[in-house]
Amino acid sequence: MPTLPPDTSRERSINRLDRMAIGLSSLCLIHCVATVLLAATLASAGAALANPAWHEIGFALAILIGAVALGRGYTAHRDARPLLIGSAGLALMGVGLIRAEGLPEIVSTMCGVALLAIAHRLNARRGEHARHRHGLVAERHHA
Repeated sequence: MPTLPPDTSRERSINRLDRMAIGLSSLCLIHCVATVLLAATLASAGAALANPAWHEIGFALAILIGAVALGRGYTAHRDARPLLIGSAGLALMGVGLIRAEGLPEIVSTMCGVALLAIAHRLNARRGEHARHRHGLVAERHHA
């Protein structure tokens, strides 16, 4: 029985979600570093960035995008590694949200965000490899 190539629109959709999630993870890391730096130098600006609403909204977005992109990636590729790594990242982010103060929160959140970004990158690469295997991506080396 012939193997059918993956639905290219589905692959592009998964890849787009992974790229958005990596961008969101990057923004989260920038937010964490800026919060620490601003809290150390400008108490009022640091307090605004440290508002729990930022963390709750960011965590909700991470869960939503992670569930869709990593879940669809698993369904398409049957590779559980991105899903497991992303789940561990979300768990660490959740611990950071529960702790909600000091160095343990920052370390937990930043490690979680990094794991989640790694998971999305693995997921996106898995999709890129699938498209290359089925000849769905044009060669970039031709002039």
